[in-house]
Amino acid sequence: MTQIIARSIGKASSFRLASPGRSSHDFTLFCRELRTLLVAGMTVVEAVDTLAPPRSRHHVGNAVAAALLTRLQEGQALSAALVALAGAPSVLVAAVKAGERTSNLVEALDEYLRFDGLVRRLRQKVTSAAIYPALVTTLGIGISVFLLVVVLPNFSRMYQGLRGGAQGATAWMIEASVTINAHQPDLLLALLVLAAATGLWAMGDGPRSLLRDLPGRLPWIRDRVRDFQLAMLYQGLALMLKGGYPLPEAMQVAGRSALSPHVQAGMVDARVRIECGGSVSAALFSQGLCDEVDRRLMAAAERNGDFHLAADTVSRLHAERFELFLERATRIVEPLLLLAVALLVGTIVVMMYLPVFDMARQLR
Repeated sequence: MTQIIARSIGKASSFRLASPGRSSHDFTLFCRELRTLLVAGMTVVEAVDTLAPPRSRHHVGNAVAAALLTRLQEGQALSAALVALAGAPSVLVAAVKAGERTSNLVEALDEYLRFDGLVRRLRQKVTSAAIYPALVTTLGIGISVFLLVVVLPNFSRMYQGLRGGAQGATAWMIEASVTINAHQPDLLLALLVLAAATGLWAMGDGPRSLLRDLPGRLPWIRDRVRDFQLAMLYQGLALMLKGGYPLPEAMQVAGRSALSPHVQAGMVDARVRIECGGSVSAALFSQGLCDEVDRRLMAAAERNGDFHLAADTVSRLHAERFELFLERATRIVEPLLLLAVALLVGTIVVMMYLPVFDMARQLR
């Protein structure tokens, strides 16, 4: 189950932080280094020039700075230079714009790094939860294939004399061992072809679309994936609102960075309702972008104006729900997988030795 969640979220959880030519790690490292130099008293151009000197441009952390330096030296603002940079995260661009408006770029970078930290923490939890089940499943399949393809054929010589008198599972196991022994090269070739075909299929769009649609067919997974999506959505919304963006503009930026088409469409419809004079809490609730607790938090924010605090609280609530689900799912799935692998391998071993018991009985 955790493998399904990991694969279904793996692509979405990037939250448009990455591009084919430049990874999200480059932007995160650039923001950390830039923040450090700004706190030390450098200007933006001086800081970026320090991060991208010619002698160290091979360093992965300076790739973003090297791409931005020329535009900054031409007089462009950092946000405009980031917009022109392919693959720049929309949330980062909006945060930098907010920092330029308030002349507090350091705080804007802090907020983006906090947002990026939440994304990475949840992704790491999914990955950690999926590693153990994947290893157990792979080990169980590998042992089973080894027993059937390598060990079982060696028993076929002993079973030749029992083919006439054996019955039930013993007879089936004898026939299987003899058949595998007779066609062992063909079976190995078939397994290699199957593994290669599975690898090629996994590299295509087929499994991605399948895993993307699978959570929608399983409500107990769909709700938890939605918690992940809403945690990212409201964290981005809180970042925009704290940076001074008006709510409709903040919703527009967060909507463009939505994790799924359904969430993106819901944010667009909710923004239209709000711009037409509708209640913020009612608009979000009507689009399924918040539950009853979230609705009441946003309704309270409508009275006191602290929308960024409400959005941050909603984000933390959904993140905690997702983390709790992963913890519980891991505790349930791990022993179940161990039991399934033990039963599979144990059944094969017992069936392999059933003919031996018949041979001993006949010798008596």
